[in-house]
Amino acid sequence: MKIKFVPRALVLLVAALTVGAWSSAQTLTIAMSAQPDTLDPQVTAATAAFQVSKSIYDGLVEVDQAGNIVPALAKSYTVSNDGLSYTFELNDATFHDGTAFDAQDVVATLDRIRDEATGSSKRSEFASITSVTAVDDHTVTIALSQTNPALLASLASGWGAMLPSEKLAEGYDFGNQPIGTGPFKLVSWVRDNAITLQRNDSYYQGAPALEQVVIRFVTDNAVQYQGLVTGEFDIIDNLPQAQQPTVEADPSLTLVREPSGTVLVAALNARNPYLNDARVRRALNMAVDTEIVMEVAYGGGPQVGTFMEAGSPWYPDSVQPFPYDPEKAKALLKDAGVPADWTLRLVLPQPYPQHIQAGQIVQDFLSQVGVKTEISIVEWGVWLSDIYGGPRQFDITVIGHTGKLDPSGRLTGLGTDRNYTGVIDDDVANWIAQANSNPDPAMRRSLYSQALIRLHDDAPFIYFGTAERVYARKASVQGFWITPLLDSFDFRTTSFQ
Repeated sequence: MKIKFVPRALVLLVAALTVGAWSSAQTLTIAMSAQPDTLDPQVTAATAAFQVSKSIYDGLVEVDQAGNIVPALAKSYTVSNDGLSYTFELNDATFHDGTAFDAQDVVATLDRIRDEATGSSKRSEFASITSVTAVDDHTVTIALSQTNPALLASLASGWGAMLPSEKLAEGYDFGNQPIGTGPFKLVSWVRDNAITLQRNDSYYQGAPALEQVVIRFVTDNAVQYQGLVTGEFDIIDNLPQAQQPTVEADPSLTLVREPSGTVLVAALNARNPYLNDARVRRALNMAVDTEIVMEVAYGGGPQVGTFMEAGSPWYPDSVQPFPYDPEKAKALLKDAGVPADWTLRLVLPQPYPQHIQAGQIVQDFLSQVGVKTEISIVEWGVWLSDIYGGPRQFDITVIGHTGKLDPSGRLTGLGTDRNYTGVIDDDVANWIAQANSNPDPAMRRSLYSQALIRLHDDAPFIYFGTAERVYARKASVQGFWITPLLDSFDFRTTSFQ
């Protein structure tokens, strides 16, 4: 018997507004710390890119405010008994260029992300797909070579966005001039300044209340706060810790604290001398008091001892954070033959003051066990291309990895040289690969647990912890929400009251 999934009614906030009410007040301005590297959803791994593109594109399925995967461009879907075939019935929707969304768009989109020439970092998530077939204009079937329990999670994530087949055929530049079916259309992108989005009046789920959204790129959290207070910004994504009590006490403002799926780490480049020794990587973990890092740099939050957010159902019960033990750290470094003048390059991403502060704290703790560090602060685009992606010219870098809807999204690539830490462990890679395709939840949990326990022992990161997601808005802004785990901005139900 096939399993059929039908969406709940999608309720959008559509207020009864007079003609005069559609004024400039229906333009919302949000201050955002980081700028997208591209608006092509298939060739980026940057959270900043997906935070913006969420308003421009839709996927076959999406995540609701409770964290459930629900139909979107697909009004319903069925899964075969053997889990090797997914059939989607499509909604009537229109791309921003006026072309109708249909099954051929799904075929072309999924063919593109699976094409090695596209260069998508998410290509492996769709590797089990053997074919995508348009049954008719409103029906598409995806066939798999093996079960893929994370397929819906991939389709619901930013990189599962649907693109128009006609534009794909002509090699269109989605990175700078994106075209989707989403609730807003791109008006302009002034680099290092702002992106302006205009309401899509033909949006298939109903036109949003906001006429326009302006996303301003503001790296300084003090400037963000001042802009919120003066009314320049309606929402800010990065509030200084010192100002949080002030915002809480101001009735015209609202401080929002939400659970986060982010795991905060200092990644270690095991391609480099001494860092290729697990004893050294464990020593660096024990040299840093991560409780202080979390409290001072991130405003608190539980520590972690592996590459999974605190509170995740996938986090192994047996894994504990590394203890702060500088004397044992010194002994391990000596045992590994680390020289007294060992100096590391600590690279920090410019748009994130919390990560920079965390890096400075790490620098201080490492100096206490005889390890010197030289800090380099780089622009976000440079960090993405040179540290996370390209030549990887770093020894340590501090970053937060946002949540994923399925553990495969966080863990795939670990244990291989494709991961930016460069720690190679065939067991870890195999356990993750097996878990990614195993339909049995208990077996998946067991395999992922083995991998996460080994990732504790291998220590490719100095593990910090998981902080709350904190942002601030005007009290008059209602209906704005951030996607659970994925951290994407959703303005569809946003309005001013």
